[in-house]
Amino acid sequence: MRTVGRRKLKKCNQGELVRELDAILEAIHDDILITDGQGKILKVSKSFEKVYGIGEEYILGKTVFEMEKEGIFRPSVIARVLQSNQKVTMRQKNNQGRDFVVTATPIKDEAGEIIKVVSFTRDLTDYLNLQEQYSQLESIVEKYSAEIAELRSKIASVDGVVGNSEKIRAIIKAINKIAKFDANILFLGPSGVGKTMFSRIVHAKSSRSAGPFIEINCAAIPHNLLESELFGYEKGSFTGAGLSGKIGLIELAQGGTLMLDEISELPLNLQAKLLKVIQDKTITRVGGTREIKVDFRLIAASNRNMEELILQEKFRQDLYYRLNVVTIHIPPLESRKEDIIPLTAYFLDKFNRKYQFHKTLHPQTMNLLLRYHWPGNVRELENVLECAVITSEEDVILRTALPDGISNPSARGGLDRQWNSLTEAVEEYEGMIIRETFQLHNTTVGLAKALQISQPTAVRKIKKYIGKDL
Repeated sequence: MRTVGRRKLKKCNQGELVRELDAILEAIHDDILITDGQGKILKVSKSFEKVYGIGEEYILGKTVFEMEKEGIFRPSVIARVLQSNQKVTMRQKNNQGRDFVVTATPIKDEAGEIIKVVSFTRDLTDYLNLQEQYSQLESIVEKYSAEIAELRSKIASVDGVVGNSEKIRAIIKAINKIAKFDANILFLGPSGVGKTMFSRIVHAKSSRSAGPFIEINCAAIPHNLLESELFGYEKGSFTGAGLSGKIGLIELAQGGTLMLDEISELPLNLQAKLLKVIQDKTITRVGGTREIKVDFRLIAASNRNMEELILQEKFRQDLYYRLNVVTIHIPPLESRKEDIIPLTAYFLDKFNRKYQFHKTLHPQTMNLLLRYHWPGNVRELENVLECAVITSEEDVILRTALPDGISNPSARGGLDRQWNSLTEAVEEYEGMIIRETFQLHNTTVGLAKALQISQPTAVRKIKKYIGKDL
């Protein structure tokens, strides 16, 4: 009776153990397969059918060698364990083309013979797909980063300032001194003198040169759109807003330089918001509540008299003081006519290369350029020369290629300006002739021969009007 009771108890315990083992196999996420020492399949987890598309009743009793031959899984990791007599981890594909990592571990008896092999399978397909997508995303990011870096290098690069006047040299000296500091800069001067160009030079010479240079013309954007352009907006913040919102231009300047051109045209309500941005280094998008930290170097520019605008209550005084930590005045081209010749040479070479010409200026044409008062400043000079290069029929550009207002001074109502005396007028005109002729011949001998003066006189004139010791 006792023997029978022990047998029943043992059988009961074994049955309970089997149920517990089945429950454990069901609880484990990974697919599990158990074979005997010859590779015959004894047990599989419930997930096997989902992974391999075949039921438990089909596979039990068959060997892993048969399953491998049928292509249910390949290669068989258990077959490798039986061959090598040790634990094996390897990649495997199932009959549905999915990728797995499989680890099979042998269970040995006291004599070292394999009596069971247990394999664990983990599906890698989703992981590999994510890895591939990540690699593709990395490639795309790398590509766009390279394109952005190239664009930034083009935007931030400058050929250098063209001009030899004392005023331009003083500006460059000031820029070289302040560029490395993050102080706000205010460029003042009439339209077309190169305020944006000088801003780019500051950026290129600063510690932020690797960052973006974002230029915003406050006069070019309608007032009702300016706030959303500057600060960005959250989705659905106003009628017509994009579904995903939009990042503002101020945020785009993160880590770089923000250049606000024609700052005097900024509406008063946005002046207050800009003042807060400068003080707190944070912005809030239109329709949003979250503050976003920003870090940029601010450069502003205007062609207006800022102090008059303050008196007229059209510009905030506190914002003005924030902007003009350093103020640099860029003079009009008319007040630095000694820069016209090098600028003309620079633009002529630029457009000859652009349009594949080899054109030069007739001395009379150059003289007209020197006499003109250039209300549009450097920008006007550039446009006039590009037009002349394109429209001139001959390789030597004659006065007829210039606009009538330049080629025919009498059409402008006489001389360009009034002099205090005849001596002053003669000296100015003599200076223009000396500079023009020396630019063409570049030697004292050539200058003396062209103007039919002695070489010592040519040396004195060059020193007087060009400031060059020879």
